[in-house]
Amino acid sequence: MADPNWKVYPLVVGEAEVPQVLDVFWSLSKDKSLVTVPILAWLLVSLNNHAEPILVDTGFRDAERCMKVHGLGPHRTRPEWSLKHQLGNHGLELEEVKTFILTHLHYDHAGGCIQLPNARFVIQRSEMQAAAAPMVSPQLEFGGGALFYDRKDIADLVDPLWQQVDLIEGDTEIAPGVKCVLFANTHTPGSQAVYVKTESGTAVILGDIARNIELNINQRIPPGLYYDLEATYRAMIRIKKEADIVLPCHDYSVVKKYANGV
Repeated sequence: MADPNWKVYPLVVGEAEVPQVLDVFWSLSKDKSLVTVPILAWLLVSLNNHAEPILVDTGFRDAERCMKVHGLGPHRTRPEWSLKHQLGNHGLELEEVKTFILTHLHYDHAGGCIQLPNARFVIQRSEMQAAAAPMVSPQLEFGGGALFYDRKDIADLVDPLWQQVDLIEGDTEIAPGVKCVLFANTHTPGSQAVYVKTESGTAVILGDIARNIELNINQRIPPGLYYDLEATYRAMIRIKKEADIVLPCHDYSVVKKYANGV
């Protein structure tokens, strides 16, 4: 079989103004200002047609609901940011993408699942369990992330989408050159990164295990939203060692740098 290299494209599927505290641990009690971040999905395309395209994450359900239910700043959508439009830019219809990997089940990553009634959703079993019965940590900002699970998203995955849910346990190859790697108890109990073999090396799609390349990966300052601080810090060190290209889901620098794919 040919070498299983992939091309990875960032897809802007929304935008949000969120507290700076989500990016950096030390600002939890200091900086409550809002910063504008992208909401990203990722399209994986095989360079030699050895596998069907894969999408990582789906964006949020509804901008107004994001502010009302989760108590955050303004969220924005545009027609050209829809999954349908973004995939169309790459010559694909929604129905042509059969596999969707969810890095975790927070509202801004799993909110688009209801648009995809025939897709396969790859989720860590521990993440599904955590999202169905979240443990709120009152000592941590935003309940340690538990407040960012949207009951409507989780209800959709249980019914009507349950037959499409593929619960995995631990590190799992999804296709040659694409692997889900569990980073337990980091951003969420069942957060997973997606390791992708590209011509430029191993690209790692982080979900929200780290949110900002410079602050979280290069400077090793943990993000402000985590389930377990030590697990999150160890994950950042490991990712720095293993990744040739780091792809967080809320950093505009990766959109600019990799607009034409990596």
